[in-house]
Amino acid sequence: MSNAHGVGASHDVRAADEAAGLLVCGLVSSIRRLAVHDGPGIRTIVFLKGCPLCCAWCAAPETQSSDLDVIHYPERCIACDRCRSVCRVDAIQVDVEGRRRLDRSRCTLCGECVETCYAEALTMSGERRTVGEVVAELVRDRVFYERSGGGVTLSGGEPLLQPEFTAALLNACKREGLHTALETSGCQRWEAFERLLTDLDLLLYDLKIMDPGKHQRLVGVSNELILENLRRAVGRGVPTIVRVPVVAGLTDDIENYGTMAEFLRGISPIERVDLLPYHRLGEGTYARLGRTYALLGIPLVTDEKLAELASILRAHGVSVQIGG
Repeated sequence: MSNAHGVGASHDVRAADEAAGLLVCGLVSSIRRLAVHDGPGIRTIVFLKGCPLCCAWCAAPETQSSDLDVIHYPERCIACDRCRSVCRVDAIQVDVEGRRRLDRSRCTLCGECVETCYAEALTMSGERRTVGEVVAELVRDRVFYERSGGGVTLSGGEPLLQPEFTAALLNACKREGLHTALETSGCQRWEAFERLLTDLDLLLYDLKIMDPGKHQRLVGVSNELILENLRRAVGRGVPTIVRVPVVAGLTDDIENYGTMAEFLRGISPIERVDLLPYHRLGEGTYARLGRTYALLGIPLVTDEKLAELASILRAHGVSVQIGG
């Protein structure tokens, strides 16, 4: 009798969780606590896997793929060979200098080497998690959100590539009374984007290049959908901060910012534009993913150039902040 009651209660709980969207599953790259740069106050950032763009300056290449990624830190390796002993496809090789190398052409992403590597020389970017599991982790920092005016930011990658999971996660956060922000390139059909706006307190919208041809060459997709979705979201009254990566020789030309200023003035009001100077913090991750970093040696943008670009936007009545 007692057991039957327990089974019934368990079924009811699961049904309630399913109805609330807590069982929706997504591919999460990582969760970063105590962040202060992606929305107001102290925040927890949920990085989702997968992105439709291929920006050469991307600082989070481990989030680009919609599949799992093994990240290799050779400097951490203690040559215990536990990884080699469990690898069924002989993907862990020893080079002529005795160093362990990951042969990605053989790797099946089973994750067994990651599980056995207690030195964390091998880690996995990507984990299947339910909305309920993620929210349970997010609410642990509620006291920090409340004291600082912070909350939760969904980033990536591109959260819009997982629209069901993103929508359910935002909704669950709002039911918990958490401030929500979404960082996105807006490169998704409007119907999938629109459904997120109800549970969104702040939109962090990435805008890179205004010229369609240059956008296609440097980012890999057209910017027509991106611009139209920004226009529509602002028109719906969603508080929006536009974030622009400033990369020397690629996105820092004066014409780009003149065109951007005209466009933004035509869709106002936005909160402001954040000019984000290019940095090299993600450079090492490319090598750990077995990839070549395309911008190796590119100079950092100068303070003078940032001030010049900010003045162009301000001359058109656009509020600007350097950094974000």
